[in-house]
Amino acid sequence: MKKVNISLVLFLYLPFLFLFLIELMFYISQGATISHTSINHSSCILAIILFYIFYIFLYSATNNSKYSLLILSITSYIIMISSIIKIAFSENPFYLSDLLYLNNSGEIFSIIDGSIGSTLKPYILLFIISLLILVGFNILIFKYNYKNNNKIFRIVSLSITSIILLILFIPNKKLDQFIINKIYKADSRIDYELDAVSNVNYYLYNTHLGGIYGNLLESRIFIRDDYDEEEINNVLDNIPPETDKSLSKPNIIVIFSESFWDVDQLEEIEFDKPVTPNFNRLKEEGLFFDMISPSFGGLSANVEFEFLTGGSLNYFSNGYIPYMSLYKNNNKKNSPSIISELNNNDYYTKIVIYNSPKLFNCKNFYDTVKPESVEYNTDIDDKYKKGKYVSDEYITDAIIDELNNKDKDEKLFYFTTTMQSHMPYFPDKYNEYDIDIVNSDLSKYLAETVKVYAQGIYDADKELGRLYDYIQTLDEETIIVFYGDHLPFLSYYNNKILPKLDFFNTNDDKLNLYRKYNTQALVLANYNIDSLKEENKELKYLGPDLLSAYILNHMDIEISNYYKWLYSTKDIIGASNKYISINQNGELYYTDDLKDEMKKLNDFRYNVQYKYFIKE
Repeated sequence: MKKVNISLVLFLYLPFLFLFLIELMFYISQGATISHTSINHSSCILAIILFYIFYIFLYSATNNSKYSLLILSITSYIIMISSIIKIAFSENPFYLSDLLYLNNSGEIFSIIDGSIGSTLKPYILLFIISLLILVGFNILIFKYNYKNNNKIFRIVSLSITSIILLILFIPNKKLDQFIINKIYKADSRIDYELDAVSNVNYYLYNTHLGGIYGNLLESRIFIRDDYDEEEINNVLDNIPPETDKSLSKPNIIVIFSESFWDVDQLEEIEFDKPVTPNFNRLKEEGLFFDMISPSFGGLSANVEFEFLTGGSLNYFSNGYIPYMSLYKNNNKKNSPSIISELNNNDYYTKIVIYNSPKLFNCKNFYDTVKPESVEYNTDIDDKYKKGKYVSDEYITDAIIDELNNKDKDEKLFYFTTTMQSHMPYFPDKYNEYDIDIVNSDLSKYLAETVKVYAQGIYDADKELGRLYDYIQTLDEETIIVFYGDHLPFLSYYNNKILPKLDFFNTNDDKLNLYRKYNTQALVLANYNIDSLKEENKELKYLGPDLLSAYILNHMDIEISNYYKWLYSTKDIIGASNKYISINQNGELYYTDDLKDEMKKLNDFRYNVQYKYFIKE
């Protein structure tokens, strides 16, 4: 009887066993099991094939099964751990594009360092067990090493796997679309069914490795078959200008308020005083809009991108960050932005950020759109901080100081972000609280988490009221644009809060989806804008991408055809993201299932965005 070659058996079967266990680790970390989770068998098979192709490529290059599997197992383990950690903090898994952000790691960890231990506590045992399995695998690997001394075999296998990897990873529109539609079943898949708030269910459905590869393919942007630049130019050249110029030419203060949301809407928890009294009072004083944010729980840079450029994240994949991927080496210097529009109209444009210029490579974007001044305030004295981050009070003081010291003959555009309300929301974040819980149906820990978040919103609301009162004392026409970038990522020891709140769990799936992305905006003025208040009765919904277009079109300045056209779309699709869209009648639609006029606009806008932001 022929003796079994154990080294060959291990060479063939250990990769599959390790892949199974690493995928099982991901399922367990998300509270799922293979038996209770729907799996796309075609993408699962593709993931196995991909894993073996990488393995054979490494083996052919090294002729050493132990080193090739060691490299593959450690790499897979690190990626899986990274994905679990990222989900714990953002509800989004690892993307290959995350490799672009390695130079941001210091800034990102400085934001979350106060919550790392508490957030990762539920995963420690899983990490330890999986690490022991990894060590055990590699002990076995190093005991039995398979080698093939046939050089022709190695050269052929190295060549074939290299070619296959190049074919699979180099962008090819026809092949990519075939894989996306036939293997990942995008032509019959509805994205919101795979969890529109994160990409976790997409990975559970397609396996973790399959999810990474599928997201890579779906992140690629190709020119559409119906792209016609002459048609685009013709449409944009024939948009009539807005006749109501009630905003005139004011100073513009834009406050990008971190995670600002009206927490008073929750029924499960009651505070001893209103958390957002100024915001709700000022709805009657100015212009109020319901928005749909492109992100949930994080990635504020994407909301910022939409407001500053009018671009839409709808046409990019999950995890895509335009600041990181589009703006390189000043290659988009002619792409649209509210900065360039105002620069052309003699505004002094200033951006004030309380983060590092490395975070999401925002400096690349600012260097491209060229505001007159950019400040990166990363070294704020502790006395100006509240809850670890720079306080909203300090930021409001900085705005007031800027307005007090500006040249009277100069028009100012001042854009700033806040940080105080940024996660984490642990009970020791603040030393003192201005609000207290008087009634709650939540557990003690979850209620405390909401209270911490609410204190930040309370402070942001207080400073909004103070700034509004201040601009009423100015002789110069001035407006405040105040909006929340996204809803907060509320969790405590991996116990996520949104699924427990009735507000986000009605019997209407579309409404639930909308509410998870619904933030709000105010436009406040110190002069008469009554005609816009009348219009505002009909115009209730504007996304951050249309908010800047709204402001520009109602100003007494010259603006580009791009922004005129963008404003003209507001009545068809008022606010939208990749998953949910709303018209001015408040009717909700899944974005991937738009019909008639809405679909036509959505498709045409893809081409407009391709022309202005993608095309070189």
